[in-house]
Amino acid sequence: MDIVVVGHLSRDLLVTPEITREALGGGTAYAMLAPSLGISKCGIVSCVGGDFDEEYMRALVKSGLDVTGVSREGQHTTRFVNQYDSNDVRTQRVEAIAGPIRKNALLEHHLQSRTIHFCPLIGEIDISCIKAAKEAGALVSLDPQGFLRTVQGDHVVPKEWADRAAVLEHVDILKLDEDEIQSAVGTGPEIDAAGKILNEGPEIVIVTRDRRGSTIYTQEDNIDIPPVLADQLVDATGSGDTYAIGFLVEYTRNENLRQAGVFGASCASFNLETMGPYEMPTRKQVESRMKEFL
Repeated sequence: MDIVVVGHLSRDLLVTPEITREALGGGTAYAMLAPSLGISKCGIVSCVGGDFDEEYMRALVKSGLDVTGVSREGQHTTRFVNQYDSNDVRTQRVEAIAGPIRKNALLEHHLQSRTIHFCPLIGEIDISCIKAAKEAGALVSLDPQGFLRTVQGDHVVPKEWADRAAVLEHVDILKLDEDEIQSAVGTGPEIDAAGKILNEGPEIVIVTRDRRGSTIYTQEDNIDIPPVLADQLVDATGSGDTYAIGFLVEYTRNENLRQAGVFGASCASFNLETMGPYEMPTRKQVESRMKEFL
């Protein structure tokens, strides 16, 4: 396979003053971007419950993803309730959490993948999975969101990433946002935090900043990626996931960090224009939008 994405799929309930709607969520759902970009061999590894709608599974299969790594265990799929007030301030609750993802969830054809991207939602991925991917020789990418938060009652709250060093020694690319890097490493200049992470294993650290662009850090360089604006703003959910997957698709194609960053940012801009992971852009659409930035 070219790319495998690992983490919980979720049933996300979006509540705003205007609408109430459930949608398929989780970084693994946004892996549907890869086949839309022309990647023919891509799959996901996840764990869902008996309440996972067959309509969601059909959408994943129809997109071109290999879903042999999706297992059903127990009654409940991970379910988030994201409620926004009139000022667009979000309150997030968790109604259910699916079973953990352990090393045996990664089948032989997953471990033969060129790239394996881990995107835990709430600590569901065992470190043995990441270690196995590294030992198999894959390019290992991580969005650490699920290591940086936990659930108290039914609310999502931040937590210390106690085993950060043990995880990062097996990671090649770490993608996180500007708040997460402070949570992961501690307060201080972002460039110092990125430098600390680079000394712990990853060769590339990507920091995204909502609609203010992103920066790609390596030991040799810091590359600023401009924001790529959407034609309209509908829903920001999944933008970080589409950035990460778009970046990985392009980086493994040409190893050009700036081009891969602009490509990922362009993918994310299309995500802003829709709700849910369903209307993914084609490579032609992304390349057309990114032209002015290269």
